[in-house]
Amino acid sequence: MRNKNLDNKSLYIRQTFTKEYAELGEAFINKEKYLIQISAEEGKLLGLFIKMNNIKTIVEIGTLYGYSSILMARALLSDGHIYTIEKNNEYADIAAQNFADFKVDDKITLMRGNGLDQLKKLEAHSPFDMIFIDADKASYTDYLDWAELHIRQRGLIVADNTLLFDTIYLKSSPKWLSEKSWHNMKDFNARLANESKYYSMLIPTKEGMTVALKL
Repeated sequence: MRNKNLDNKSLYIRQTFTKEYAELGEAFINKEKYLIQISAEEGKLLGLFIKMNNIKTIVEIGTLYGYSSILMARALLSDGHIYTIEKNNEYADIAAQNFADFKVDDKITLMRGNGLDQLKKLEAHSPFDMIFIDADKASYTDYLDWAELHIRQRGLIVADNTLLFDTIYLKSSPKWLSEKSWHNMKDFNARLANESKYYSMLIPTKEGMTVALKL
């Protein structure tokens, strides 16, 4: 989040379009995991998608400390709602407090536990307008299996980290990265690139964000 880590182009964009988002993100800098949350610019993109598509119901897989949840909640209409899933209880406790502190807890239902297990509990509420995936990379294709069944027509499937730390375009998985994660992410992007099912794009943000409109 800190401006000193930005090049001139990124600094201009931040100061012009996402200053408030970045300032909110600074509230998370004393948390050891804040560096792996989405950027202010990615958060603004999520808000733009929500407003452009009249999104009311969102499922978020991977809450962490709640930064992305808060930004999406702020972009929602008054009757919108987010179901966000976090398997780590410590992170979930911090997120719950952040939701209360930022006064968006009335728009967010925090679900604790394994992602796939919690998704099953949400099936009765489907179809959803938007599903945002930002969790364990090895399970992205499993989350996509669920999303494809429970997203409405013209709904959005959005996923962060889809450049997989700049490895997705390599010929093979580097030794430091799980081979399963690498193969699954390539499959994940390929499936969302299917033009008979989606109108989609991988936006070249720092970590990569794939956005797919279900046709």
